[in-house]
Amino acid sequence: MTTLYVTEQGSEIRCDGERLVVRRDDACIGSVPLIKVEDVVIIGNIGISTPAIKRLLDLGVNVTFLTVEGRYHGRLVGSVSAHAALRAAQYRRLADHEWSLRLAQRFVEGKLRNCRALLRRFARNRAEVAADVESAADDLERFIERVPRTTTLNSLMGVEGSATARYFGGVRALIGPEWRFEARIRRPPPDRVNALLSFGYTLLVHKMLGAVESVGFDPYAGFLHQIDYGRPSLVLDLIEEFRPLLVDSLVIRCCNDGRIAFDDFTETPDGAYPVLLSDEGKRRFVAAFEERMRTAVTHPDGADGRPGKVDYLRCLTLQARRLARAVQGGPDYEPLVAR
Repeated sequence: MTTLYVTEQGSEIRCDGERLVVRRDDACIGSVPLIKVEDVVIIGNIGISTPAIKRLLDLGVNVTFLTVEGRYHGRLVGSVSAHAALRAAQYRRLADHEWSLRLAQRFVEGKLRNCRALLRRFARNRAEVAADVESAADDLERFIERVPRTTTLNSLMGVEGSATARYFGGVRALIGPEWRFEARIRRPPPDRVNALLSFGYTLLVHKMLGAVESVGFDPYAGFLHQIDYGRPSLVLDLIEEFRPLLVDSLVIRCCNDGRIAFDDFTETPDGAYPVLLSDEGKRRFVAAFEERMRTAVTHPDGADGRPGKVDYLRCLTLQARRLARAVQGGPDYEPLVAR
């Protein structure tokens, strides 16, 4: 089973028997058996026929739409999960502010521990590394110590925001100066590295949304990220610990090893987005992201409830299941932390 990414602008997705076909100007530019498609991600100006939509929904294959800039636009899903008991427990926990704060602290702690691990890992693997990388990692330790002392969600978000800014100060020193990366800026991303980070986070949200829905949660009712119309807040909660593991590390490597080049971007000073990644650049980055998702790591529940090797895609579901157990009265949620 695989995710089908369609990036060819002006193309259309159709059904041909038991195959999904991508055509442009009446020419077939790709096809895949429906039985092998887990989900579909459409990036930009790409059409999809009504019969294809119906067939995908019948098979339980979700279709996600991203803008040409890589921003999340919407999602087609089949019938809603029948896990009413889990959702009822989720809403009860949301009303328990003390419990919600403890869980939110776990999300933040997991993220910051993985941010620290990323900086130290890159520092160990380089002959020369800027002093700011090690000092940022040391500063993150102090932010981690502050997390359990927070007493409100606002104070927790303040610690998380300050720690993340310090972390990206260390990340900046791991990326070549020719990329002109100064700080993490989200909307709109003003430079190439920020554009890659935003695109990667969008892909990660798409993957986690599928995991959250498969477990049975309401993806829009979060604990760290407050409820906001149209925002999958619980998904954003759960991806926090995975951002450095799956996206930040990938962006650093892609910028440094040549998989993504400076010239893969177009500068658009008069547009809504200052820089745009080319279609070919998107294809290479998506391929690198999927390769990263298939990387095997040890998860405490990876072998039928015991430690075992699984890929990162499976880790997303296992973490969502850990959260489901916690919400329903089981052990406290434990984030997946790199060793």
